[in-house]
Amino acid sequence: MAHTKIFAHRGFSEKYPENTMTAFEYAAAAGADGIELDVQLTKDGVPVIIHDRHVNRVTSGKGRVNSFTVKEIQALQMKEDKNERIPTFEEYLDWSKNHSLLLNLELKTELTDRSFIKELILPLLEKYEVEERTIISSFDHKALMVAKQQKPHIEAAALVHQAMVKPEAYLNLLGVEGIHFESSTLLMHEAQQLQERGVAIRPYTVNTRDKMMQFFTWGCEGIFTDYPDLALELRDQRFMAT
Repeated sequence: MAHTKIFAHRGFSEKYPENTMTAFEYAAAAGADGIELDVQLTKDGVPVIIHDRHVNRVTSGKGRVNSFTVKEIQALQMKEDKNERIPTFEEYLDWSKNHSLLLNLELKTELTDRSFIKELILPLLEKYEVEERTIISSFDHKALMVAKQQKPHIEAAALVHQAMVKPEAYLNLLGVEGIHFESSTLLMHEAQQLQERGVAIRPYTVNTRDKMMQFFTWGCEGIFTDYPDLALELRDQRFMAT
């Protein structure tokens, strides 16, 4: 029986500052199957790991991510822990060499910067030899097409936050293998239909026991959660009971 994979959403973000190396390290220590993180560019074109377009919510600074150089953005203190800072994507990849973690890379793009995918992101995945354990996702579906055109062997998934009409046809149009859906937007029979056709489905963000058990029962390929420790505990309990 295949296990639903547990992706630590922005690392172990329920206990540690999101998208920091500490959050990633503790997610790995907890036994998560994979890490979900968000990448966008600084002013000087360095991929860094941060979710929001602005630094205001999570750091001591104010302004858009792409208004800071990498040196400037890494000088900011994280609000949850002043000793933490925003890591570069390459820092994460260098650390991940010592782990077998899956990587869900969410691309945060601007309408003017899709070229950074093939010029910066894809070469880093190749350099650190993580292509085979990477899933590229984005709400910018044109970005996914760019990635798949350059590296068709790297798995990709469309991020969606609303119910879709004819999702299989749309995913085929994009040329991607999976769909990452807001957890309340897909019914069980719809999920089963997609799975029967080979689509990898992974809901986000799954933080309650009931929802975790629901998606384990559905046989989802993976879930994204801020509570990887709880998800792993429940998954083990369910496996032992079957």
